[in-house]
Amino acid sequence: MQERKLYISALGLLVIHFLFSFTIQGTRPNISLYAHDIGASEFTIGLLVSTFAFLPMLFAIQVGKLLDTYGARRMLFVGGAGISSGLLIPQFIPTLPSLFVSQMFMGISHLFVVVSLQKSIGNLPGNRDKRIASLSLIGSLGGMTGPLASGFSYEHLGFSATFFGALLAVLTAVVISGLLYRESWNGGNPREGKSGKEPSWHLLKDTSLRHALIISGLVLYSKDIFSAYFPVYGTKLGMTPSEIGLLLSVMSAMALVVRISQFHLVEWLGRRKVLVLTLALSGLAYVLVPITSHFGLLVFLIIILGAGLGLGQPLSLAYSLQVSPPDRQGEVLGMRLTFNRGSQFAAPLFFGAIGGTLGLSPIFIVGGVILLLGALRTKKEVGLDKDAEKPINF
Repeated sequence: MQERKLYISALGLLVIHFLFSFTIQGTRPNISLYAHDIGASEFTIGLLVSTFAFLPMLFAIQVGKLLDTYGARRMLFVGGAGISSGLLIPQFIPTLPSLFVSQMFMGISHLFVVVSLQKSIGNLPGNRDKRIASLSLIGSLGGMTGPLASGFSYEHLGFSATFFGALLAVLTAVVISGLLYRESWNGGNPREGKSGKEPSWHLLKDTSLRHALIISGLVLYSKDIFSAYFPVYGTKLGMTPSEIGLLLSVMSAMALVVRISQFHLVEWLGRRKVLVLTLALSGLAYVLVPITSHFGLLVFLIIILGAGLGLGQPLSLAYSLQVSPPDRQGEVLGMRLTFNRGSQFAAPLFFGAIGGTLGLSPIFIVGGVILLLGALRTKKEVGLDKDAEKPINF
């Protein structure tokens, strides 16, 4: 691939990733706010949040195999169409049941998009850790601007207008996908090989990969739980949707900042130590949030939380790709997302039950304790440092 085409391809894929991240991260807090506005309980909100992860939890591995079979470009088009449908449904039927249907559509469709972009960008020529860091940075940028824009839009224009703006972002991403060089998708092209002949779960014989997948799910659901319940907590403190969106954007901004140093931190400390620090800092911030009502202190804790959770996902993604057979990368990504979506599905039900029986504050306290226990367990896992600093060039 010529240097100019490589640059345009990488830039185009990252822009697409930004637009989808902007849409998903921007609309999910609004789902919780709208459900709360129409009278949904904490448990119902937890159930609604878990709906996003239900179908991906069941079918992520199969979607990964489809990626290995049909290629990333086709998969992304399918995902874009599904997310568009999910954004349209609650505009025409603005009821609580329609929110559940919308989240189910968006969850499975976003899975198509995520694995397609991860495989394509992760296999572009160059150092993989740096490519994944760029992917994570752009995702953080989308996560930072999405809640900020949607918070202001929701407050001043309403739910329907906010979702229509998100739909325009998705359609723009799909158009860019169609205009990119076909070489842009080479890393996500179908591969011939033994994919599918050996059971997917045999890949989990690698204990470090298994632990990396668990960490990925733990970090992701922790972010989701915070995004779902902090708007409710903030509302009870008297914050406006704009202020809540601003704080969630600060959290994503810190994830963006800390990911700039990802490659150097791994070289300096090793993957295991970095993961221990991320989980410990996140757990501490989680525990302290519900006993804090001062806006400035909340900003400080959210900065810590954003930094702590910001590295877990890209570190586990880079490692997962590194230890995957080339012809089964989509399958491994699907397995990783099975762990992620499984945690995203089960955790809101668990924490929703806690909120329904004990109140809002215990949700954050229990979540923080689990993160701290994860840090202790990760401290004992030495295999995660294996090949952590070895650059991969194609």
